[in-house]
Formats: sequence, C-alpha cells, structure tokens
Amino acid sequence: MGWGLLCDGLVTVGTWASRAAPVAKFFSDMADLLM
Repeated sequence: MGWGLLCDGLVTVGTWASRAAPVAKFFSDMADLLM
C-alpha cells in the first residue's frame, strides 16, 4: 500500500465528512423538534 493511496483515502474521508456534517446536524435538529 503506497503513501499516495493513503493520502487519497484521507482526502476522500475528509471530503465525505465535511459533506455529511450539515446533514447530520439537520437530522439532529429534526429529531429535537420531533421529540
């Protein structure tokens, strides 16, 4: 396993995390409203 592949993996995970964060917050807010 090369370092390039590892770096690509970290970038991909970081990108997905930054995209998922607002979605997770939205669901969290919705859950608070429904509870």
